Amino acid sequence: MNDSFKIGMKVSLNGEFEVVVKSELDKPVFYGLIRWDTNKESDFEDWRGQFGTFKNIGGLILDKTHQFKFIDDDGNLKK
Repeated sequence: MNDSFKIGMKVSLNGEFEVVVKSELDKPVFYGLIRWDTNKESDFEDWRGQFGTFKNIGGLILDKTHQFKFIDDDGNLKK
């Protein structure tokens, strides 16, 4: 069972999809910068240290095979 965010983890909240990306502010095993699957150039939200809250409000971990519409698995906009 997962008890923290991991880089590359695909997640969903309120019917929207996102991926956990690497940030220069990350500390070892303290991840949680999320890139939303939108067509915006920069659409991030900081959830570091809030994995329990994320899960409690309905956040889901998606299957690794989930395909995003606007971003790739690293959180970059698709070309």
